[in-house]
Amino acid sequence: MKRIRQFIEYLFVLFFYLLISLFPVAVGSKITGYVCMLVLMSLSQKRKERVKSQLRKYMNLSENESHQCAKLIYYHFGQNIAELAMIKTMLKKKNFNYPKLPSNDKKGNIYVAAHFSNWEVTGIPSYQSDQKTACVYRHINNPFINRFVLKRRSRIFTGGCYEKFNVTAMELAKLINNNINIALVCDERRFNGIYIDFLGHKAYCNTVPALLARRTGADIYTIRANRMKNSNYSFVIDKIDIGKNKDKDNTILNITNKINNIYSNWILSNPSEWWLWNHEKWKQKNEEQ
Repeated sequence: MKRIRQFIEYLFVLFFYLLISLFPVAVGSKITGYVCMLVLMSLSQKRKERVKSQLRKYMNLSENESHQCAKLIYYHFGQNIAELAMIKTMLKKKNFNYPKLPSNDKKGNIYVAAHFSNWEVTGIPSYQSDQKTACVYRHINNPFINRFVLKRRSRIFTGGCYEKFNVTAMELAKLINNNINIALVCDERRFNGIYIDFLGHKAYCNTVPALLARRTGADIYTIRANRMKNSNYSFVIDKIDIGKNKDKDNTILNITNKINNIYSNWILSNPSEWWLWNHEKWKQKNEEQ
């Protein structure tokens, strides 16, 4: 019965994809944005209230401001869905602005993104620069939809797509040593990470980029995709100063702090709806899972 329900959900997604594909990417993106906003604001009350409460607490927004912001968060999320679904068409446009990428001839680089703007397209600069980049992703529970999404991610991430809980740091290190870049989205809560400041409040943060850099000697770059008019993108890429420190714990702490400070600056310097506030970033270990 579950399989049948999942297949019906997939058929609905496929039908909607075929429908928006009749339009230019920019139009399909807006349509999906509005649909997603209306559906999630109406049906996902618990999730919506969680987002709004976080916005009030960590961004000091009023009730009305947090409500408007939540609508925009879901609108942008819907745009991301459409643009990923139509990624083949987007790649043909080639209307992307990004700086020259560092070489990966001797060793792959580590690119670190966040759930900010459209994180799904952060592999485009590597793709258009003919550099192989592998991504680590979290699977979708519906296997039919998961395959649909994975097929589109694979168009950009030609170095492979690796499921978050099925890939080891050793496997990722091997890819880096074989001149393949690694793309990671590292702003979610991670209880086995480091407990540090994030937007002025303590939160558990991901240490995988720091661990990989220390193990392989690879450089770390943060990458942010800024959505421009008509679903065009401008990319900002900044190198993380890793520094030289023989102490493993201090090195990992230093790198992780720098990455999360950049994340915080992204959120604070742009309208707060650009970050996907769905994650319970500040949840504690002793709270109910």
